Amino acid sequence: MNRWWVWMVVASLGGAAVASGEVPAGEPSDEAGPEEVVDLIVAIVGKDAITRYEVETRVRETNNPLARFIADTHEDEQASFQAALDDLIAERLLMREARRLQMDVSDDEVEQSLRAMRQENGWSEEDYDAVLRMLGFDRKTYFETRKEQMVRGKVLQYKVHSRIRVTDREVEEAFLKEYHQGHGEDEVHLWHIVFRIPTEVTLPELQRLMARAQEVREQVASGRVAFEDAARQHSEDGSAQAGGDVGFFGRGQLLPALEEVAFRLEVGEVSPVVQSPLGFHILRVSERRVVPIRDPEEARARVRYGLTEEAFQKEYRAFIESLRAEARVQVRGRPAPHRDPGR
Repeated sequence: MNRWWVWMVVASLGGAAVASGEVPAGEPSDEAGPEEVVDLIVAIVGKDAITRYEVETRVRETNNPLARFIADTHEDEQASFQAALDDLIAERLLMREARRLQMDVSDDEVEQSLRAMRQENGWSEEDYDAVLRMLGFDRKTYFETRKEQMVRGKVLQYKVHSRIRVTDREVEEAFLKEYHQGHGEDEVHLWHIVFRIPTEVTLPELQRLMARAQEVREQVASGRVAFEDAARQHSEDGSAQAGGDVGFFGRGQLLPALEEVAFRLEVGEVSPVVQSPLGFHILRVSERRVVPIRDPEEARARVRYGLTEEAFQKEYRAFIESLRAEARVQVRGRPAPHRDPGR
């Protein structure tokens, strides 16, 4: 399939990476066999129950390295469970609010959105079906998932985005703080090792590529192999011969996934493996410097975007908390995981 990597965009657009079936909660029926596991309710949102199965499915989706940027550390099991539960509660609350506000999205709107996505990515009908199969969906279940996401987005647009106001004064104050009182901007001298994702790739091949990138990263971070030597041996771009040296970059010049990591690195620090549309990257910053601002207005636009995103997150958390209070959400805590008695 061409442009395979874009399927991860579909995962983020659709919310869940795998369509989960509903598992009944309650007492087992008389016909239940000895191996049947009865699912447990872990939270109630109004009259809607959230089961352990749903939460653990979401945990697996979130921890799937194919559905997120690879990180060097992972949340512990309890934290992952709680984060997944919070996400599901928020989704239920937003759908409940949509019903209260009588907000909906027509089937035509959903189909138009899906059609635009296919056209943007250049997918044939066969490509689209293959992407959905890889994610665990068929067309019907993905359509419903997409529709719910669009409904939730409509609620957030009305109840959260409409409250956000970022003033010119706030932008200017943040701009002066971030850009050295308007006199300069930061640049980093970046080195990288890239493992490119082929245009045509299978899931096992992708997993092997990720494992290879992780192995090289561990060798470099531990000092067993010099970064430059690893780049010459493994990197799959034109900087390999230079030991991975790609020069200086300012903000707005890198892919977003790479920029976020690069500007957090200390001088000499090796990054975790980072995923971008091109492949898997290992980054190192060897120097930082301040240079004259190339485009002040573009810099201000980036500052405004950051402030808007920060304001959205604050308003979103407050809105969800207000919905939780109104709905009287009951969280029953995390039940002990089921263990196979044969082990």
